[in-house]
Amino acid sequence: MNLLSNINLNWTWPQVFALILLALVGAFLAERIVGNAPKYGFLGSLVLGILGAWFFSNLPLEIQIEPRLEDMPVVRSILGGLVLVAIFAFLRKQGAPR
Repeated sequence: MNLLSNINLNWTWPQVFALILLALVGAFLAERIVGNAPKYGFLGSLVLGILGAWFFSNLPLEIQIEPRLEDMPVVRSILGGLVLVAIFAFLRKQGAPR
């Protein structure tokens, strides 16, 4: 199975806005869980959240009863944003001088 065969780049504006909204939720939750923001503050979190939401929404994993917002998988998108922002925030926290 080819991982790249699942990727869809033909989006409508409502899908782009849904992706940004879901990324914002994931980034916000990650900042609250980890306790700090990655480099560049909330803007950096938003960019990382969008990348994570996009990546996780294109994974060939299907959750049977997953809700969708403008054909974007809600759970996977929020989880993707949360994971990527949390990883970068955690790495920044570990690299900070004591």
